[in-house]
Amino acid sequence: MGADQRLFHAQKDAFARLIAVPWIPVEPGDTLASYARRMAATFDPGGPCFVGGCSFGGMVAQEMTWHLDARACFLIASVRGPAEFPWRLRVLRPFVWLLPGWCAEIPRRLTGCILAVAGKRMRPTTRSVFRQFADCSGRHVRWAGLAALGWRPTAAAPRCPVFQIHGDRDRVLPCRLTRPDVIVPGAGHLLPLTHADAVNEFLRSRMESFDAAGIK
Repeated sequence: MGADQRLFHAQKDAFARLIAVPWIPVEPGDTLASYARRMAATFDPGGPCFVGGCSFGGMVAQEMTWHLDARACFLIASVRGPAEFPWRLRVLRPFVWLLPGWCAEIPRRLTGCILAVAGKRMRPTTRSVFRQFADCSGRHVRWAGLAALGWRPTAAAPRCPVFQIHGDRDRVLPCRLTRPDVIVPGAGHLLPLTHADAVNEFLRSRMESFDAAGIK
């Protein structure tokens, strides 16, 4: 939830027309669905498109498909609905509500301190994730946690085909609780960074299947 469009650096290099969308500011009363509607209105390409996201971004992407001319939705280390959350996330919901807003700033500031001390010794992928989290808004992270735990999908069935890639060692959203089309052996939760080639091939093959079927 603290990652941003920098997570998709390798995908931007591979797909010239890809738009890595930054998070927009949260408004009072925003749910996951209302936030996704505003995201779609802000970045609507004005024609047919593919929509996708990683982790929390995949949840937002699914809701965005209801407001775009989406041909398909790509989930990367994400889930198709709240029923696929692990139990340990579900039980957090009442406690997240009780936390004062300033608590969300503690992990972000701690991450900044770790970067200052050990950032140069980190692997590039690790440093990138730490930098993204240090730069994120604590308010956004707190809201995203509440929005995910309170997610009520717009409809029981998706608006368009949904394709999913997942790592078999994902500890955040375990692979066994969801229904991925592609499972990446040995991969954890940060697939776009750690297994960029597998993610790029997944995206390319799914998009090419639409062209092969004559769908424009």
